[in-house]
Amino acid sequence: MIQILTYSGNEEKLRGEGIRLNKIHDAEALDSFEINIISLQDDNMWVTRERTLGTIDTIGDLISLSKMIASSKQSKIIVILPQNNGFTYNTWESDCRYWKRREFKDALGDFYYVLGHLFQPLERIDLIYENTTTLVGNKKVLASFHFDESVKHVLTKSEKSNKPTTVEVGEKILSTLNISNCNEVQDFLSLIGLIKEKSKAPEWMEGINMFDDDNQLEIIQENNKAIETANENISNAMKVINQNKRYKSVLYTSGDELVEVIFEILEKMLGCDLSEFTDKKKEDFKFMINDKVFIGEIKGVTPNVKKANVSQLDVHVQEHLDDNDEESKNIIALLIINHQRNKPISAREGVNDEVIKLAERNGSLIVETITLLKLFEQYLLGKKSRDECIDTLANTTGLLEL
Repeated sequence: MIQILTYSGNEEKLRGEGIRLNKIHDAEALDSFEINIISLQDDNMWVTRERTLGTIDTIGDLISLSKMIASSKQSKIIVILPQNNGFTYNTWESDCRYWKRREFKDALGDFYYVLGHLFQPLERIDLIYENTTTLVGNKKVLASFHFDESVKHVLTKSEKSNKPTTVEVGEKILSTLNISNCNEVQDFLSLIGLIKEKSKAPEWMEGINMFDDDNQLEIIQENNKAIETANENISNAMKVINQNKRYKSVLYTSGDELVEVIFEILEKMLGCDLSEFTDKKKEDFKFMINDKVFIGEIKGVTPNVKKANVSQLDVHVQEHLDDNDEESKNIIALLIINHQRNKPISAREGVNDEVIKLAERNGSLIVETITLLKLFEQYLLGKKSRDECIDTLANTTGLLEL
């Protein structure tokens, strides 16, 4: 894990995997990280309201950080020095106060003095102003300064001119390179040996099995098969669950959506065929089983069951009798109704007794969709046969109760 400390702590280009970006002012414990990079490159930290250059407004942050550096026992500390930006300071001229800038190359003594508050050896370093480029990874990185060539522990040198741009002093690493993004950080750390790239295994290594590789591969293969079987079982179960949800939709739907699923339930449970049924704006379904004619209305409504619903069903029965030479005892009239469909089942009121009595007088049967589902459930689970389901519907009037 790497901590990068900057003046603002908000340089998005420095963010990356394994990198924590903080303000110098808000530095976390250095030994919580393997590597700490202290970047002094932001122009805004080299500002002083004083009229002299021997300080900066954030000198207190450097002093605090220097104590953390001194107490660090295990972290690698890297200090990235600024480019030749310079001090911004106050000055007076003709009774007017204004900001002025002086480049670091023209104020090296003051520059060293401020740096010494962070890390004392920086006060004694010898920087030479000379623009160079150093190859970091596959990119040329600029530097405004390089270190004196008498420095012993050199980690990076500029191209062609071979000037020291990164050195190690007192177990701390100092660099003049203009490192500006997370990729450059990673390449720089690799270049100076703090991050070691692991060798990638060649393809032919896959064919070399040793130790208990064969046993482990067999375990993997067996468990992959078990996973395939489990996934297939889950997939099949989800198909059944989705079909069950389709059946249960009769508890909240209305119109054609409700009719379509009710047809599917009746065909599967009773063995009837509704594929040829044509809606002539009369009854919602009509089919024969043995010598019985089943005539029905399918409704999805928000209020409770009304007498008008039962009476409408009786109208369809009478129209059928008028058009056909049929005895009324052979007619099974069903009102399949999803009433109070916007309410939970537990909150729905029971069907009014007067409505049930009217259905009994008419010889018809009110079938609530929840009751139809329960009958269908018993059929699918083998608790009731098809003939028993038919008899339940054919030999009951009033309200179907299971």
